[in-house]
Amino acid sequence: MKTLLLENILTAMNIQPHEKQKGIWIETVTDDRSEIGSHTLYFRFNNREVPVERIKKYKNVFIVTDTPFSHMESLHPNQIIMVKNLKDSFFKFTSYYRHLFSIPVVAITGTCGKSTTKEMLKHILEDTHNVQSTISSKNADYYNLSYLLGIEEDTDVAVFETAVSKKGDMKASCKYFYPTMGILTMIDVDHTDQIRSFDDYLAEKAKIMQGMNNEGILILNSDDPYLSSIDTSKFKGEIITFGKNKNAIFRIKRYQYTSSSMTFWMEYMQNEYRGYIPGLGEHSVYNSVASVAAAAMLGVDIHYALKRLASYPHMRSHFQVMDGRNQTILVDDTWKSNPASLRTGLETLSKIALPSQRKIAVLGRMAALGKYADEEYEKAGHLIASSGVDILITKGFIAKDFQKPAIEAGVKPQHVYHFSDPDEMKRFFASFLRPNDIVYFKTGGNDSDFDDIIDFLKR
Repeated sequence: MKTLLLENILTAMNIQPHEKQKGIWIETVTDDRSEIGSHTLYFRFNNREVPVERIKKYKNVFIVTDTPFSHMESLHPNQIIMVKNLKDSFFKFTSYYRHLFSIPVVAITGTCGKSTTKEMLKHILEDTHNVQSTISSKNADYYNLSYLLGIEEDTDVAVFETAVSKKGDMKASCKYFYPTMGILTMIDVDHTDQIRSFDDYLAEKAKIMQGMNNEGILILNSDDPYLSSIDTSKFKGEIITFGKNKNAIFRIKRYQYTSSSMTFWMEYMQNEYRGYIPGLGEHSVYNSVASVAAAAMLGVDIHYALKRLASYPHMRSHFQVMDGRNQTILVDDTWKSNPASLRTGLETLSKIALPSQRKIAVLGRMAALGKYADEEYEKAGHLIASSGVDILITKGFIAKDFQKPAIEAGVKPQHVYHFSDPDEMKRFFASFLRPNDIVYFKTGGNDSDFDDIIDFLKR
């Protein structure tokens, strides 16, 4: 975080600083009590208890609050910054901090591909730019303040995931980051446990345009039917499209699979480019082209961007192919599971599997589907069959919902198994697997048992 004068922060929050609040430097701004130390400005949300005795040990600690708290009187009055609306004051601070820096900020959203596209873009940029970014898939709103404050004087560009799990998430994220570029990867059913209507979920994602004040650069997947339906008429900035669609500005012309990577050809401004990306699947090509489009809009040479992509380190548990014991092949795709990511995973599995291989799908539950759960499990069961899965194994009582529709769609009942206990699964696999089997693992339940089973089956 850039060190700030308290009086400047207060002025930005429309508060007139007292004389004794002037000339004081603030090194930490936080809403987490555990981070309070000397030279800290603490925003007290949810009427949390303030660690007054610990604060007395530090120098220059200030508390922003909209309600009194226990033992407040034992602190110096100048340490208490009483405001009418704490949330409003907090976002005045985030706006003030963000606008200290005239840098491009990229916000990436969508149902799938956020983390991968963000990591690809970061990888393209980081050899020549100082990049601030979200870490891995840690994109929940409680990380946003620390990500914002990670922008400092030497930061050249910021690349953030802006996730949506409930209404208001997109607007709130944009009030931290004020993005100048937005990327929408693709949209499908997800997080409909909190946002009950899919239309509302799509609308929440589309609010990234409002968060950008309808200005800047918006990068859209032109092949996605849901993204094609959003209203962009109020967007005054530049819209850049990518996809196989012949009208896409960054057009995917073709691609081919190798044993562990994708080679693809894309067209931009009537020039054709060839790219290579470690990792498998059509979705990897889409994420790659989205990241190249963003890099190009940031002024990066496309040839350079593609060269950087070739050395991109594939993300763990994102369709990660590895050798298994007894000459089997394992595919760890357990990072998350929703209808879209399961579909792309099964489609990729069917692409890479040889006719001689038994395709074994080991599935845990899909997460956060709300009222769409029954419908989506039925669709997924049919997809399992149409993808040519030979053996279906489910773990956990919710995942058992894959079985009936899969059997109805053609998977043989005698080739369907269910387990709850990981040790029982290990014993089953030890006797069941044959050389040349390809075993695909997918779950959305943060189930550590899957990690344990995959480790057990590694060569």
